[in-house]
Amino acid sequence: MIDRIPESPFIGITIEAWLRPCEICPVRVQYGNGYVWEWASLEDDARSKQTFEMFFDCLEDARRHGYEPHFLDRQADLTVVPVTARS
Repeated sequence: MIDRIPESPFIGITIEAWLRPCEICPVRVQYGNGYVWEWASLEDDARSKQTFEMFFDCLEDARRHGYEPHFLDRQADLTVVPVTARS
């Protein structure tokens, strides 16, 4: 029988709340066709020290350095996006 550790109650604070905002951007490669990824802080001059071929590697590096990308613009009004079912 496996003993389960009781889950602590969720208090509405996630780890993302402790991380500073950044953005992750695609960067066109110099040779050939394609993109790599880099992150940059929205509050200061911090940025990734290297580029990443995979988006999630870039995301992991940003989080490791204390940053979290904000994928949605919280000031945008999402109610204007039309949502209809296809007929």
